[in-house]
Amino acid sequence: MAGLTNLPSIDAVVDEFRRAPREPARPPPSGLLGLLLELHHNNIVQWSREDAARSDDADDSAVAAAKRDIDALNAKRHQVVEAIDAALAASLDQHPTAPPVTESPAMAFDRLSVLVIRMRVTEDAASSEGVDRHLYGARLPVLREQLALLQEGLEALFEDVRTGRKRFLPYQSLKLYRSHTADSRRG
Repeated sequence: MAGLTNLPSIDAVVDEFRRAPREPARPPPSGLLGLLLELHHNNIVQWSREDAARSDDADDSAVAAAKRDIDALNAKRHQVVEAIDAALAASLDQHPTAPPVTESPAMAFDRLSVLVIRMRVTEDAASSEGVDRHLYGARLPVLREQLALLQEGLEALFEDVRTGRKRFLPYQSLKLYRSHTADSRRG
């Protein structure tokens, strides 16, 4: 994304995503990279809560608590995705008659974040002493290829937007996440 009004490169974003779990105490940067890291942190926490919900030794109350947390994290994820797309839309001059793409950049960054998390978890499992570590190791080449293709796709998307061949519509989640306040207003 270099050359697009101080937007980090896709490689820099992946590097930051990889670094984030190892350096959680680092102060978050501002701007788009800060929003991307906020999304990534949210996805890391959500991954953990999903693991907790699937744990064999989780009782019903633990699963219910994890599911409520996951709902809240999903709502936050949608808010951050919208904020990322809004920041990108404000930073980029898009050709209004260019054909639209079907996935917004923030949605692709969300998938990129989850893929980086999946790779880290798989790498950890592959290097563990577990009897099934070879199964995880066999997945790594596929994950690396998926990462390379997703990075290439994001670069192509921004190149297409920059040259006026494509445009994107900022993502808007229209799903309603009921809050306790909304529930209390029902009859």
